[in-house]
Amino acid sequence: MMELVHVVSEIVVPAMRAVFVEGEVEAFWVRRSDELDGSVALSITAQGETFEYLVVQGTVPDRTAEDWGENLRSLLVDFVAESRFGWGQNRDIR
Repeated sequence: MMELVHVVSEIVVPAMRAVFVEGEVEAFWVRRSDELDGSVALSITAQGETFEYLVVQGTVPDRTAEDWGENLRSLLVDFVAESRFGWGQNRDIR
């Protein structure tokens, strides 16, 4: 089970920095979801739109922080491309 501080510093923050530009993210929260085997839930509000995801899934074995981080970064790229504020943008190439 990953510590929340580790999830935020090693997975969430790097993925957010890779995708969002300054001023887009209005709020985010991370919490442990013990009812889901120690998974870690993430919610990000950017320009009035919300992204929610189990950033670390406790029932999935043998994944590293790098694996979870790349998965999150990829999903955030898709979120921005489908959002009103970033419609059609490819943040993969930033």
